[in-house]
Amino acid sequence: MSEKEDEQKKEIAQLSNKIDNLEKMISEMSQPYQESRNMMEKFQEMASGYLKIISLYQQHGKVSPEMLVPSVKDPIAQDILVILFEKKELNVSQIAENLREKRGSASRKTVRDKLKELEEADAIEVIEDKKVRKYKVSDELVDKWLKLLGVMK
Repeated sequence: MSEKEDEQKKEIAQLSNKIDNLEKMISEMSQPYQESRNMMEKFQEMASGYLKIISLYQQHGKVSPEMLVPSVKDPIAQDILVILFEKKELNVSQIAENLREKRGSASRKTVRDKLKELEEADAIEVIEDKKVRKYKVSDELVDKWLKLLGVMK
């Protein structure tokens, strides 16, 4: 190879190295922009969720978990569902006690009947805990609620 060809190869190698350095610099410079863009996307998702909640509030006068189970129209069953959302896992007596605080009166028989309705609507799940049956909101309903609130996709 001639001296001229060697020089050209060196120049090409230097230029290639400079291009690599420029690409690296551009990538580093664009990183804050990408982070800002990601933050803006998250902000837009949150704002969209808030607007959805405001819209639901305007349409229904409230935003509450029982809205996710339109087949459950009974106000006592709806209250039980809200109680279970707030308190997680409860037995019949605990639910009746919370319902009494909320409504003024509640019998365990009524609570059992309403729990059966909610179970048939797939709104709640039964947890067999030693000798006591406990009830909780179904995982599917919790996911629906979180999606409605914009917390989950």
